[in-house]
Amino acid sequence: MPTRPAVPRKKPVLLALLLLGFALWITGICVSIAHEPPEGSPSADTLRTDLTEAVRDRDADRLQNLFAPDTVGDDYAETLLPRLTDAGVTNPPATRQAAADGDFLHLKIHPKATAPDGRPTCLTWQVTQADDRWYADGVLPLTPPACP
Repeated sequence: MPTRPAVPRKKPVLLALLLLGFALWITGICVSIAHEPPEGSPSADTLRTDLTEAVRDRDADRLQNLFAPDTVGDDYAETLLPRLTDAGVTNPPATRQAAADGDFLHLKIHPKATAPDGRPTCLTWQVTQADDRWYADGVLPLTPPACP
């Protein structure tokens, strides 16, 4: 009976390595998604603090995550931070103000930018809540309360 030549075992080993690599890649993606910080903040007061720190630290990713989904574009924070720097905003405390139509966060753009009457100018966002998380609404209010 004729003997067959030995078949190299490279193909099963290569296939096993490819499957292992694919499984590790998928695992890495799942772990990175699971460890991504949640958007928004756990409370309205924490949102105020988080907004202040994100602007102070010039952390565009963190700032972007504080805005309600679908209210700002993907590059909003990356565009906003340099403009705040140009306006002289370096370490502004965000303030939270309750008004008849909801809570608002004010970010003072001071001292370079002032209103015609000399009052400081603010960026104002309404505070919203969804799924036990608090967000700044990126759509600027049409009639914001006065900057404190």
